[in-house]
Amino acid sequence: MIVHLFEDQRFVDITIENFESVSKGQNRYVVFSNNKKLKYLSCRNDVVILPNSSYKVDLDLIYKDCQFLIIHFLSPIKLYILKHKPCNVQVMWSVWGSDAYDHFNNQNLFEPLTKNIRKRSLYQFSKQFWIYTFYHFIMYRVLPVKKELKLLKKINYISTVLPCEFKAIRDEFDLDVEYVDYNYGVNKFTDFQDVKLGNSILIGNSATSSNNHLDIFEIIKSTSKKLVVPLSYGAYDFKNYKEKIILEGKKIFKNNFIPITSYLSIHEYNNLLLSCNTTIMYHIRQQALGNIFSSLYVGMRVFLNSKSLTYIFLKDEGVIIFDLKKDYKLLGIELNEDEKQINRDIVLKLRSRKVIRDKTQGIIDLYNSSVININQ
Repeated sequence: MIVHLFEDQRFVDITIENFESVSKGQNRYVVFSNNKKLKYLSCRNDVVILPNSSYKVDLDLIYKDCQFLIIHFLSPIKLYILKHKPCNVQVMWSVWGSDAYDHFNNQNLFEPLTKNIRKRSLYQFSKQFWIYTFYHFIMYRVLPVKKELKLLKKINYISTVLPCEFKAIRDEFDLDVEYVDYNYGVNKFTDFQDVKLGNSILIGNSATSSNNHLDIFEIIKSTSKKLVVPLSYGAYDFKNYKEKIILEGKKIFKNNFIPITSYLSIHEYNNLLLSCNTTIMYHIRQQALGNIFSSLYVGMRVFLNSKSLTYIFLKDEGVIIFDLKKDYKLLGIELNEDEKQINRDIVLKLRSRKVIRDKTQGIIDLYNSSVININQ
C-alpha cells in the first residue's frame, strides 16, 4: 500500500485523480486539518482526515499495511510521522519548495527591498532564538528541520518541481537519496480555448516575501497599467506582509493597484489571468510554476528573475521569457502569435496530462519494484 500525506491544499484533488487513474486501490490518502470544513479538497470517500497535531495523530492508522510513504510537502506533522517510520517502509519526499528552501543555511532568496522588511519582521526575528525552537518542539514534538537532519536520513527518494533543484536540496541536507522525476499536474489547459487577453499585469502568486513584491514595484514604478496582485494566502506571518504590500502598492500605483485578498476558485482565477497580458514572477527560488505555465500557455508575456532556477530551466527548454530587470520596457506588449505557439507547444511537452500521468505511473513502478526488493 502507498500512503500519501497531505495538508488541505489546492493540489490534492488532482494528485489523487492522477494516482487513481494509474493505480486504483493501491493508495491511501491522509489529509491533516484542524478545520471541520476543508477549504480546497472536495468530499471523497477515499480520504482519511486526521487532526494536524502530533498529540492526536494515529500512527498505527497511517502505517497500517504501508510499504511506501509519500510526503507531499514536509510539514512539522509529517516530520513527526517520519520520526516514527518502521524500518520496512520506503519514503519519498515530494518537495514543493518552501519545505526545503526555508531551511537552507544560506538563504539568498530575497532582493534588497524585501530583505530589508524581513529584518523588521517579528516572526523572522523570533526564529533566530531558542524560544522558537522550544515552541516548535512543544507544538509538534520535533525540532525544526535544521535541527532534525538525522530524520531526513530516513528518506529514500526525492522528487522536485524542477530537475535542477534535486542536487541543491540533496547537497544542502547531505542526503543519500535517489531522484524521482515527478511533479504536480495542476494545470487543466483545456480550460483555455480561443482566449482573448486583457491589458493588465499579474504580479506574484501569494503574500509571501519570496515574491519580492517591493523590488518589482521599484522596477516598474513608472507603469500606468493596472496591476493585479494575488495576496490571499501565504506563510505564517503573511497577514502583516500582505498589509505592507497593499500599503506600498496603493501609495505608488494608486487606483491601478488591485490586491486580491480572498480565495479564488479555479474558474475565478482563470478569469483573472485572462484579464492580463503580462505576468511578473520575481522569485529567486522555484515558486508559482503552475501559474507560470498557465500564463505561458494562454500567450502572456512572462517576466522572471534571471537569478532563479525557473528562469534558467525555461530558457534551456526554449521558452520565450524575459528578465524583468533588463526587459521591463516590454511590459504590457503582447507576444506575437508565433511566439505564443512556441511557448504553448513547450508547455504541453513539459506538463500535459499525459506527461504527468506517465510520471505518476513511474512512481507506481518504483513502488512495485521496491516492494519486490524488500520481500526478497
